[in-house]
Amino acid sequence: MRAQSLLLLVALLGLGSQLPAALGRRKGEKPGGCPPDDGPCLLSVPDQCLHDSQCPSRMKCCRQACFLQCVRKVSVKMGRCPEDRLRCLSPVQHLCSKDSDCQGRKRCCLGACGRDCRNPV
Repeated sequence: MRAQSLLLLVALLGLGSQLPAALGRRKGEKPGGCPPDDGPCLLSVPDQCLHDSQCPSRMKCCRQACFLQCVRKVSVKMGRCPEDRLRCLSPVQHLCSKDSDCQGRKRCCLGACGRDCRNPV
């Protein structure tokens, strides 16, 4: 009985170590996403983090203003944004800023003319 318990514990620990990969995340990466990066580039600022594990609990290590920093994470819906290969001839206009601004399964995706709500792929 003891050997079976030990074997079960080892199996559970092994599965737990594979959980981030099964969820599509790197080990140590926190769930959630990064907010949009609309700020100007501050090239002289060094990165403040390299991994999510270096940030407080409700924050992620995200590229903002051209350097990595700990920022408040945002919820992200399932699926990827479709790729947009068009060029915009009008001024950029954002119709959403995060996935929660979009109804149903739609995600807030960056397109040629700004962010808008789109069906994920």
